[in-house]
Amino acid sequence: MKNIIFSDIHSNVDALLAVMKDVDERESTLDRVLIAGDIVGYGASPNECCDIVRYLIYGRKKVPLEAIRKIMAQPYFTSEQQESQMNALMSMEKKCIAVCGNHDREASGEPSLTSEMNPVAMAAIDWTRGVLTKENIKFLKRLPLRVKFSSEGHEIVHSTPSYPQGYEYVRNAGVLKYTTLWSKVTFGGHTHRPSAYVYTKETRTINASVLIPADNYDMRLMLIEKHSTNKVESFDIDSGNDWKYYINVGSVGQPRDGNPQACYVIFDSTAKHLEFRRVPYNKEAASKKIIEAKLSNELAERVLKGV
Repeated sequence: MKNIIFSDIHSNVDALLAVMKDVDERESTLDRVLIAGDIVGYGASPNECCDIVRYLIYGRKKVPLEAIRKIMAQPYFTSEQQESQMNALMSMEKKCIAVCGNHDREASGEPSLTSEMNPVAMAAIDWTRGVLTKENIKFLKRLPLRVKFSSEGHEIVHSTPSYPQGYEYVRNAGVLKYTTLWSKVTFGGHTHRPSAYVYTKETRTINASVLIPADNYDMRLMLIEKHSTNKVESFDIDSGNDWKYYINVGSVGQPRDGNPQACYVIFDSTAKHLEFRRVPYNKEAASKKIIEAKLSNELAERVLKGV
């Protein structure tokens, strides 16, 4: 089963379209699109992103193809590129499952039970709530908090599976424990920083970040964490033992790891192989839309710099 998994689109339609196109060009087959929350927030294209995701979930009966074609009419696309983007999306029609993020809940008027948002984030939520269509507000309200694929041994959640409505930031491998992970592999987002951790049943949990240097984390955890200074972009899930994995898939629309390119993961649940990918996109266009919407200049700068 070939899965594309991503998170934190944050109303950045330019980045979302680039990811869809990249997947279409690089994957001959694709079984499922999994989205780990925060479709909206921060960016200037919340309805466009919701419409694309709704199309990927429900198909053209819910979102007419004409509505998708209007979204494709970006000024930096030629007519040929627009048609190519359209074909890429159509190939993924009704293959998507998405869960709710804290920005999705706040924008739809539901309490997120997360820590209080900073003023810039809250101002963007207020703006988003004011421009979302009734259909998209209803859509965001209906998103589940987590989805588990028991037969394949993995699940998606925006933050932690044990308390998904709390949206705890998993910035440190020590936040999670073996007993709080309910599947072999858990995919999340929320921090906008791609990373991966492995846990065992031992009293002192092994915590290894395969993407982020170990010196960013609490070195009191385990000496094995030192091995994480060697970054990798792909690895196999070891199905021969009882280890559990937590994979943060990074962010499509607002990366914060110093790399402004959109981030997503390809996971083959049959071969147990996982790969992180980065995609360049027209971030200048996304930044300009934020400024034109009179959202914070800080948000426009973050898109450009990946911070």
